[in-house]
Amino acid sequence: MRLSRKHALIVGPYRAHNFGDDLVGGILAKHLQQRGYKVTVPRLGRANSSWLGTRYAENYDGVFEAADTVVVGGGGIMSDTSGAHPGASYLDIVARAGMQGLLEGKPVYVTSVGAGPWVLERSRMLAFAVSLLANRVGVREQESYDHMRNLGVGEKKLVLGADLALLTPELLPFRPAEGGRFGLQFDVNAFRDVAPNPALPEIVETVGAYARAHASDVVLLRNGKTASEIAESAPDAERLSYTTLEAFLPRLAGLRSLFTSHLHLAITSYSQRIPTYSIYVREKTRRFYEQIGHPERALDLRNATVEDTKRFLAAAESATWGDDDESTLLRLKSEARTLIDFIR
Repeated sequence: MRLSRKHALIVGPYRAHNFGDDLVGGILAKHLQQRGYKVTVPRLGRANSSWLGTRYAENYDGVFEAADTVVVGGGGIMSDTSGAHPGASYLDIVARAGMQGLLEGKPVYVTSVGAGPWVLERSRMLAFAVSLLANRVGVREQESYDHMRNLGVGEKKLVLGADLALLTPELLPFRPAEGGRFGLQFDVNAFRDVAPNPALPEIVETVGAYARAHASDVVLLRNGKTASEIAESAPDAERLSYTTLEAFLPRLAGLRSLFTSHLHLAITSYSQRIPTYSIYVREKTRRFYEQIGHPERALDLRNATVEDTKRFLAAAESATWGDDDESTLLRLKSEARTLIDFIR
């Protein structure tokens, strides 16, 4: 008699349909499929689910009960300082499932996450509670590892690696499109804590003016489905907003270099050997640039100046991929593998 396949449930921040979050969910799904699992990723969307071959689910009704294994990740869900509005947490659904006995007898893995710092004590306690439920907790860089150790999570449970987005070319089925243009993404209006920078309006204007002056050579990117915030400044420039992984990934991979304010566009481009620079809205982006050996390519928007912006744009436009980049990428891909190899 043929045995039925096991079911894996992936829990993560997929309801907002942000490129970076959906991407890591897709990579986790493909890995689990290679391990023989049927996979459900609630809220990932019908189109992404169809492309990945996963089960579509609009909500979490009945999915914990049907799962044999639960994977929590990725993104900054072991923190509450990610996204535009610090204080939000995606871990409550996992904690509730544990309290309801829905995780009993099932392996639970947390992986490819950024951890800490925390704004709210409730978020800190949620991170600790979910860690207690987990067999392993895989974090994507040293700073997150240190936050989890300080939270009280033991060394035997923690695994230090690198973001799974680095494995994009190996695990997701797409071909880079021909392009060779300069990618430009700078969407900062929702990030209220950068607003006190007195240079911010002029910085935004500078990026828009650059896009307008180089309209034939740039692609204006957006992590979500709406248009780039600088699109009105450069109406003739090509636009690429995220709707589905299948449509977005090939065109992103066709860029020659990238300037961005966000993390996962940088990581995914780097995985494709596309050099990147970032004036960033969240500290987790700084961690990545330190990890790849280019801390000079990342600058906190709260402290940036117009001259910094002009310098970064010029450097990003002409950046090239070097031998040191290649060796670092290969090492980090190996470290990223450690964050899925423990999932059984």
